[in-house]
Amino acid sequence: MSIVIDKTKCVGCGKCVHICPGNVLRQDVQKKAYPEDPSDCWSCVSCMKECPVQAISILLPMEISAGGGRMKIRRDGNITAWEMEKTDGEKIVITTDTNEANKY
Repeated sequence: MSIVIDKTKCVGCGKCVHICPGNVLRQDVQKKAYPEDPSDCWSCVSCMKECPVQAISILLPMEISAGGGRMKIRRDGNITAWEMEKTDGEKIVITTDTNEANKY
């Protein structure tokens, strides 16, 4: 898997660059984030979680999305929505509540 950054949405805050544990992300002269070598991405989604404008998505493997697709994250307070979109347009949304995480 690899990440994709929508430079039209990226605000150049650099949060994703600082959070990336694999040191994969960089900023260009306009401060827009980009993966230096997308194949080095660990697919940990830390950058997706940190991005305040949802400019980052991850390419899903064929086993998950039948021919490729993308996943992005939307946050609203303690609720996180994991949005997966397959190439055929099918969308799957899984929501999690961080207040309920690790309770068990």
